[in-house]
Amino acid sequence: MATSTMNRTAAYLLGPELVWVLMFILTSVIIALYRPLADADHEKLLNYGWFLPTLGVLLAFVSLFWAPGSPWWWLLRITFASLVGILLVVSFLCDSARYNDSRDAGIGTGYMVFVGLGCMVLLGIAFVAGLCFVARWSFLPVLKWTLILFGLFLSFCGLMAWLSSLDTDKAS
Repeated sequence: MATSTMNRTAAYLLGPELVWVLMFILTSVIIALYRPLADADHEKLLNYGWFLPTLGVLLAFVSLFWAPGSPWWWLLRITFASLVGILLVVSFLCDSARYNDSRDAGIGTGYMVFVGLGCMVLLGIAFVAGLCFVARWSFLPVLKWTLILFGLFLSFCGLMAWLSSLDTDKAS
């Protein structure tokens, strides 16, 4: 009986909040790699705002794989943790890209776009999850394929970034 209680407690602790704490730590590591902030690294750092909120939302839904109890309670927990996590991660990322002078143009707009993107992904996946819960369909295959497609998209973006960074021998 103690093992069952321990497993249930571990399942509750390994929820979406832990995912967002790990995303915040990942954001801190990324920011530390770009310190001191050079002019060329400013855009690179802000480009992470396109992926980190979406990745955090998708990984927060992974806790549904082992979630004990009502899936509606977990959906509410994931939604609340993701809203707070999106705001914290994007705020930390945008604040770290500030120069506190005229070069900060666009950071406020980037903040709104990155938060909006994260919230749109969150609401879209929460809607699909709620629809699956109401219809008594399995949500986990939908989540699995969403994670696979997002991983392929990130791999493609990484490949394109790597290819664009290669030195081309242009005739001068």
